[in-house]
Amino acid sequence: MQKLLYTLFSLLILSTVTGELWRLPLAGFEFLPSDLIIPVLFVVWVVDKIRNDRKWRFGKIGKMIVVFLFVLTITYLINLYRFPLKQMILAFSYLGRFGMYLILAPIAYDLLDRDKKNKFRYLLVGIMILSVVLISFLGFLQLKFFPSFYDLEMNLKGWDPHIGRLLSTWFDPNFIGGFLAFMLGPIIALGLYFRSKNNKKWYFITAGIAVVGLIALYLTYSRSGYLAILITLGILAILKSRKLLIVAVLISFLGFSFSPRVQQRTIEAWGSGVSFLGFDSQKPLDPTAKLRVWSWSFASEMISDNPWIGVGYSRYAYEINERGHGFIGDHASGGSDSSLLTIWATSGIFGLLSYLSIGFVAFMVAIKRLWKKKHIRSYLDAGFVAGYGGIMVHAVIVNSLLLPLMMIYLFVGLGLLDEK
Repeated sequence: MQKLLYTLFSLLILSTVTGELWRLPLAGFEFLPSDLIIPVLFVVWVVDKIRNDRKWRFGKIGKMIVVFLFVLTITYLINLYRFPLKQMILAFSYLGRFGMYLILAPIAYDLLDRDKKNKFRYLLVGIMILSVVLISFLGFLQLKFFPSFYDLEMNLKGWDPHIGRLLSTWFDPNFIGGFLAFMLGPIIALGLYFRSKNNKKWYFITAGIAVVGLIALYLTYSRSGYLAILITLGILAILKSRKLLIVAVLISFLGFSFSPRVQQRTIEAWGSGVSFLGFDSQKPLDPTAKLRVWSWSFASEMISDNPWIGVGYSRYAYEINERGHGFIGDHASGGSDSSLLTIWATSGIFGLLSYLSIGFVAFMVAIKRLWKKKHIRSYLDAGFVAGYGGIMVHAVIVNSLLLPLMMIYLFVGLGLLDEK
């Protein structure tokens, strides 16, 4: 049973490699492979608990996830009587799906706590790093052979027609940028650990993987991804190696110097930021920034009307449609270009605060181990904490926290952080 659980976790993480390329039609819906693997994983885990281990473990972070799920359920039930039943039934199915992704953290924590030889921890970390390599190389192939979504007519299916940007199988450079910024945290941290142990073989392997990930991130031309990796490297530098600050500055300088496209996008981002913050109202927002601000305004409108309990989880698309701001079938209609605003708009201030408390507890749990400078757990925890710092900043301007492909890494990572 334990081997089956380990296999299911491995398949779940590796399923992200296919991204949006492979969806399975079932009962009139299209499911990601992970949507079908997680329920099987949950059932096998429960059976294993009943048959082999009656002690139910959730961990400190896992308990906060249960609180967040409880708040989501309560706000949904309150909204059940305010909106059409058909909408709420469909929203409930998505709430159940979201809940399955959330419980990945306590399931991982339970299996890690029962694994006294640490085999499962290294299996999870190894599979996660392998997926980074595979997704990066698939991105290089996509950029070489399909540099434009117009070539595949993906724009006709509702996807943005990105041109000359690394999208890999996730079909979105901003999501790929956030994913790589998050995972480069633990990868670089492992490199620092092997360097401190003078283990040249594994140091060069992790350094090589980090370079591959950084190149892939660079080719996304995602400004949110660039910001996330700078935050990740900055936090990791503070926690483990001040030299990383020099590396981050050097990478930023070289990246800016060698690509006119990066220069243009960075300058546009700077100008849009100055304009948005009100320092120079004469500077216009660039087209991407305009779309983001436009999206935020819709979420802000919902929050203003329903600040305490939101409109119910997964009712965002219906609200967008009913308010005349978009269509239900659009890829962008499921949430604002900000995960935090989306959570607030759909579950109210209580949902937002309970979600943020997960991150706060995760940091408090991890910080106790960060100062054991020569222990691999300390480096891994520092890497994940840095990655979470980067992805939280990323989530302010991109709906990355609620992407199913990304949630697998986020909540498995929380399980790793929660382990005693």
